[in-house]
Amino acid sequence: MAAAAKGMAVMIMEPLRGGKLVNMLPQGALDVMKKSGRGWSPAEWGLRWLYDQKEVTVVLSGMNSLEMVEENCRVASEAEAGLMTQEDFAILEEVKKEIRAKEKVGCTGCRYCMPCPKGVDIPGIFRCYNFMYTESKSLGRFQFAQTVGLTREPAFASQCVKCGKCEKHCPQNIPIRKKLVEADRALRPLPYKIGINFARYFMFRKKRK
Repeated sequence: MAAAAKGMAVMIMEPLRGGKLVNMLPQGALDVMKKSGRGWSPAEWGLRWLYDQKEVTVVLSGMNSLEMVEENCRVASEAEAGLMTQEDFAILEEVKKEIRAKEKVGCTGCRYCMPCPKGVDIPGIFRCYNFMYTESKSLGRFQFAQTVGLTREPAFASQCVKCGKCEKHCPQNIPIRKKLVEADRALRPLPYKIGINFARYFMFRKKRK
């Protein structure tokens, strides 16, 4: 890590993505963890992976029950850099595969496709589209409304004119134009489209003189 290389402390916030890496993992990922025989909960897997990084100074994990406090304290007292085995890392790779299998678009967010000539937020839309299936549909649509739908400058997939410029620069060879249509259909069903348009009207309408 660049910060650690400069002698700076590295503090990790939301190490479990606000609980999403505990409460919203696909069943396949949970099965992989269980078959490892470690007996670690999803939270312990995540925390131990972080503590295994020698560059990490402190992990700031939110807790809302005594059981969580006890587990976090136990893991912090037991874990340290270099204790995880190659088998452990192999298990985590399988977990990642299970999570990615739920994704709809193999977008890594590199942004090589940007800027779009028509202002479409391609990586933002794909991130929310994937979020619908790796987390939940309602959360994906809510995130879309926050980060794409209600920005001052419109960034909707429907603005795409299918020029193909983005696809020429995509290192993942994603059929972006086709996937944007799919994503827009999933993220903005008619009720959401009406709601977002209604909100935009009141948020960004010009003041009358």
